[in-house]
Amino acid sequence: MKKGLLSGIAISLTLSSLLMACSNEEASKDTKKSDGTGTLDVSLALMGGPKTPNAWTETALEEDLTGHLGREVNVENIFLPGWEEAKTKINLLMSDTSQMPDVMWHWDMNKEFQSWAKAGAVQDLTPYLQENGKNIINYYSKETMFYHWDPSGKIFRIPGDVSEPGTMTTIIRKDWLEKLGLEVPTTVDEYIEVLKAFTHDDPDGNGKDDTYGISGENLYRAFAPFFLAYGVDPDQFMITEDGTVKYGSTLPQVREVLQILQDLYKEGVIDPRMLSPIEQAKVDEIMANGKIGSIYRWVAFFNPDFNHHMSFKAINPDGEYMPIEPIKGPDGFASDLPADEIGWSFLSVTAAAEEPGEVVKVIDRIASPETYKLVTYGKEGEHYEMKDGQYKSLVNPDEMNKLGLGNYNWYVQRKDEANIQNTPEVIELFNKRAETSMPIREKTVFFKAISRPAWTEYGTDINTLRDETFWGIISGNLEISAFDEFVKKYPELGGNEVDEEANTLYKEQEKEFEEFSKWYDENIEPYK
Repeated sequence: MKKGLLSGIAISLTLSSLLMACSNEEASKDTKKSDGTGTLDVSLALMGGPKTPNAWTETALEEDLTGHLGREVNVENIFLPGWEEAKTKINLLMSDTSQMPDVMWHWDMNKEFQSWAKAGAVQDLTPYLQENGKNIINYYSKETMFYHWDPSGKIFRIPGDVSEPGTMTTIIRKDWLEKLGLEVPTTVDEYIEVLKAFTHDDPDGNGKDDTYGISGENLYRAFAPFFLAYGVDPDQFMITEDGTVKYGSTLPQVREVLQILQDLYKEGVIDPRMLSPIEQAKVDEIMANGKIGSIYRWVAFFNPDFNHHMSFKAINPDGEYMPIEPIKGPDGFASDLPADEIGWSFLSVTAAAEEPGEVVKVIDRIASPETYKLVTYGKEGEHYEMKDGQYKSLVNPDEMNKLGLGNYNWYVQRKDEANIQNTPEVIELFNKRAETSMPIREKTVFFKAISRPAWTEYGTDINTLRDETFWGIISGNLEISAFDEFVKKYPELGGNEVDEEANTLYKEQEKEFEEFSKWYDENIEPYK
C-alpha cells in the first residue's frame, strides 16, 4: 500500500475518533452543565515562560480572576514540553476529550487545526467574544482578526502573539559618524559611503583593520536597507505595477541589489560571517562587541535594560547605536520591513470546556493591561518599580523564574503601553516603524489561505536554488548573470504554478476580506 494512502487513512481515522469523542463529550455535557456559580476550574496549555509549577504567578492569577469573575477560579497549568516534542503532545491532548485542556495553545499546525475545527474539537468563539471579549477585540486589529475568521462566520482561534507592525530598524554607530565627520545617511549611495568609511577609516581608533560596515544574520532581511530601498522583498510575494502577484526573488530589482552587495563584499564591507548559517546568539554577540557600523535589527534593542544593549555598553562605554529612517532608493522609495499581522501562535477553546463563555472571560482578563502586567512583571513596588517612566526589575532572572513570571506568555501578548519594559522612547520608535513599514506592506501579500499546495510542492526546490544563487553572487563565487539563470529556471521548478496559485489566492483573499468586513462591522465592531 502506498505511503500517501496510509497517511490518508490515518488522518481519516484520527478525524473519526475526534468526531466520536466530541460527540460523546457533547452528550456528556448535557447532563453536567454548570450553573455558573460554583468554582470554575480552567485548564490552560502553556508554552512560554519558565514553566514553573505552583508558582506565585499562578496564585496571583487565580486571585485576580476570582475577584474579576465574582466566583472562585482554580487554574490548572498544563505545561507543554520543548519545541521538538510539543506538537506530538498537543496532538495527543487533542485526540482525547478527557485529556483536552480548556484552552489549547498551538502553533504551525494548520492541518491539525483544520481537522480540529471540522471535528468540533474547538469551539466558535464569536458569541463569547461578543459577550466577554472586549480586551481581546479591542486589542487586535480588524486585519489581524481577518486571518482567523472562517468564511462560515466563525472564529475557532485567536492569536496568542502578534508582532508589532514594524519590529525592526536600521541601526548605525552614532559615535563613529561623529568621529569620522559623517552625516546620517538617507540614500543608498550615502549609506554605502558611510559603510565603506566604517570599514576602512579606523572608526574605533585602535589602528587595526578590524571593523565591518555591516553585519547581521544569514537572512535576506539583514540586507533590508538595500532590498527595501529598491521596493522588493525576496522572501515575499509582491504586488507588481500591473496588479499581478509575483515571487519577490524573481523581480529585476533583486538583481540590482545583489550587484551592490557583491561589490560591497568584495571590498570587505560586509561581515563574512553573514554568508554562513549563524546562531542568533552569535549575531547578538557581534553587535555587542562593537566592531560593526550598521545592522538591521530589533527596535527593542534600544531599551536600556535589553541584554544586548547592556552588553554593548559594558564593552563599549563610549559607544552609541542610533536608529535611522529607512534608506531611500534611486526613485525615492523607502520602507522598513513589516511584520505580518497574522501572529505565529494561537489559542483555541476546546470541546472540553464546559463553560466556554467563562473560559473566554479568563483569556480576556489575562489580556487586560493590568492582569498582563501582573503575570508578566509581578506587583509594582514588590517585583518592579517605575522610575522616570522606565521599568526596573527588583528581582533577578532566577527569582523571576521561581515566581513563574512569564508562564502565561503568548496568551494575548500585549505590545502596547502595557509592555512596560519598553521605554516611552522605544514605544514611540515602534509606532514610527509601523508607519515607515507601510510602503512595502502595501506591495506585499500576506496569505490567509492555510493550504497552498503549489507552494508546498515546489517552494523548497525554488528556495534551495535561490539561496545557492543569491549567496553565491554576494560572495563573488557566481557572476551576476547567475540571477538571470535562476529566473529562467524558475518556471521549470514549478514557478508558473506557484505564481498562478498566488494570484488566485490573492484575488480570493481580496473578495473574502470584503465579506469579512461586513461580518466584522455587524458582529465585532458593536461589541467593542
